Amino acid sequence: MAEPPTIDVPDQDDHVRDLFDRMTRAYLRSVLSDELIAEHARGDHGHVSEPLARLLAWCHRRPRQQQYAVKAEADGSFRLIRFAGRGQKPVYVGDERFVTLQAARHGAFLRHVQDLTEK
Repeated sequence: MAEPPTIDVPDQDDHVRDLFDRMTRAYLRSVLSDELIAEHARGDHGHVSEPLARLLAWCHRRPRQQQYAVKAEADGSFRLIRFAGRGQKPVYVGDERFVTLQAARHGAFLRHVQDLTEK
């Protein structure tokens, strides 16, 4: 008995995720401002504005390989890393060292903003 021909059907979930991501990016680029970046730099994350909350949620929802993390170094400084994938070592992002954890977190935030505006 012959096998029926396989039909390559695109994954509709991927299509919807891509559409949602494009719409989200468009919204985030429209609300991105120096004031929003300054709000994050102040570090008062108890109650943030709606645009900042949405931007932070987008940062956290990104695929793991596109997220940034902070690594504490032996000398007390902090550096940004990016996860390379399952079973692989993280990769350092740039040579910049941060004195405080808050500064490093803001550095990661700025990397996300850079990623958002480049695509």
